[in-house]
Amino acid sequence: MKVKCQSCSKMIDRNTAYKVTMGKVNKYYCNENEYADIQSAKKIKDNTYEKIFECFNRKITNSVLFKEINELEQVYGYIKITDYIEENMDYLSSVLINKSFSSEYAQIRYFTAILKNSLADYSVETKKHEKPVILDIPEVKYKAVKKKRSLDEIEQEVGEML
Repeated sequence: MKVKCQSCSKMIDRNTAYKVTMGKVNKYYCNENEYADIQSAKKIKDNTYEKIFECFNRKITNSVLFKEINELEQVYGYIKITDYIEENMDYLSSVLINKSFSSEYAQIRYFTAILKNSLADYSVETKKHEKPVILDIPEVKYKAVKKKRSLDEIEQEVGEML
C-alpha cells in the first residue's frame, strides 16, 4: 500500500516509510532525516515567534503579524530574524512600549517596518573564538657576568661610601 510523504508529497511504500503517530493519526515520511528536518524548522519558527511575543510583552493573535513575518522569512529566513531580534531586544521592546499606537494593527505594522528596514543591513556577527597563542621562544638562562674590577676601583668605591 502506498502513502503520501508529509514532507515532499512523494508516494512511498507504507512498509518502508518512517511512521509518526500523532494522537489517532499516522503521518508518514520518506525517512527519519526528513522528519527531523521538519521538526528543527518548526522549532526555529516557534523560537522566532517567542522572541517577537517577548518584544510585545504579550502573545499576538492578529493574523497581520504572521503574514508580515512570513514575507520577511522568505527574504531573510527565521534565523536571521531571530538573531536580529535577540540582539536588539531592548530597543524593540522600548519602542513598542513607550510609543502610543492607535491600534494593535498599527503597532504590528510599526514593528515589521523596523524589521524590514533593519534586516537588509544586518549581518550576523560570528563570535571569533580566541585561540591561545603559543610562543615558541627558547628558555634563556642568562646570568650577567660580573665585570672584573681592579683593587684600585674597589678602594675608590669603598672610600666613597665612607
